Amino acid sequence: MDEILVFAQKFPFTEKAKMQLKDSTISIDDIPEVIVRKAALMISRANSKQAYSLEAMNPTNEMLENELMAFPTAKLILSVMQTTRMIEKFCEMIRKKAFHEIIDSAKPKEIAIELANDFKLDYTRIEDGEEFEIALIDYLEILFVDDETKLVNKRVEKGSVFLGLNDFARFLSEKAYKKVFDSLPIDKESVPKDLVKIAKSIDSQLVHIEHKRFDAKLSGKINPALFPPSMQELYQKQLAGKKLGYYERLVLAAFLYQVGMRKQEMLTLFSKSPDFKAHIAQYHINRVFEKELSAPGYKKISEYGIIVSKEEKVFKHPVQYYVSKMRASNRMKNAVKEKEEREKNV
Repeated sequence: MDEILVFAQKFPFTEKAKMQLKDSTISIDDIPEVIVRKAALMISRANSKQAYSLEAMNPTNEMLENELMAFPTAKLILSVMQTTRMIEKFCEMIRKKAFHEIIDSAKPKEIAIELANDFKLDYTRIEDGEEFEIALIDYLEILFVDDETKLVNKRVEKGSVFLGLNDFARFLSEKAYKKVFDSLPIDKESVPKDLVKIAKSIDSQLVHIEHKRFDAKLSGKINPALFPPSMQELYQKQLAGKKLGYYERLVLAAFLYQVGMRKQEMLTLFSKSPDFKAHIAQYHINRVFEKELSAPGYKKISEYGIIVSKEEKVFKHPVQYYVSKMRASNRMKNAVKEKEEREKNV
C-alpha cells in the first residue's frame, strides 16, 4: 500500500494530497459515478453531523484514490448548493476527521509532525516531541471552532504557546478547518453541469430530510401540517434556510410560542437563517417568552406584507385557525378510535 497515498486520503486538504491529485488521470468533466456517490455521502454525513471515514480494513490503492478524489468533488458540489451553512458543516466534519486520524493512529506523534510540516508550520519540539512550541501570533490565526483550542488553560510564555500532543492535534485540526473553509466556495463557472444537477438534487433531499427531522421533534406537541397557510409559508421558508424579514420572523416566533413550541426548538429552527447569530437570536427568542408575545391578528399581518389566504380570513387570528384545525383533527381521530372499538366488540 502506498503510504503517501494513505496520508493523502486521510488528510485530503494537504499539499501531498494535491500532488497525488495532479497525477490522477480522472477528468473533472468525467468523474466516475462511484466517486460522485462518495462525495454525496460525505456531504450527507456532514449535514447530519456524522463522522466520515474509509470503512475498509485493507483498502486497495484504487479505493484510496477514489476516496481522495471524492474530496474535491464534494467541494465542487458544495460550491453550488443552497442549503444553509453547508460549507461550515463540511469543514467541521473535516476538522473532526483530521483530529481523530492523528490521535487514533498507531503513531500519533509522527502523523502530527508530518501534518505540521505539510502546513509549513513553524514549531519547536520540546522534551523529545512530547510538547510543541508555537508562536502566539500563529496560534491566533485559527478560527477557534473547537472550545478546547481556546487559550484558557494553555501555557503561554514570551509570545509562545506550549501544547501537549493532544492539544497540538486539535490545533492542526483547526488549521485544516480554516484551510478548507478559505478554499470555498469554488467559482461556480468551474463546476461541471452534471455536478450542478447533483447539487440541486442533494439540496432537495436535505430539505426534505430536515423537514421530517424537525417535524418529528414536534410530534405530539405541535402539528405543522395544521398551521394556517400564511404561517405554513413562513415556517417552510425558515426551515429551508431562506432569509425572512424582521416582521416575518417576529410574527412567526410569536405564533410558534403561542401554539407551544419550546425555546430550544425555536432556536434550532431560527439557526437555519443564513444570517444567524446565536446571541442575537437567543435575545429575541427570550424576549418573546418573557413578554409572552402574541402573534398579531390577520389585519396587522396583512399590513406587514404577509399574504393571508381567503381560507384564513374567516378567522381574526392565526392561532384561532390552528386551534380550529386541531379540534377538527382530534374529532376525526376520536371518531376513528370509537369505530375501531365498536368493531372489536362486535
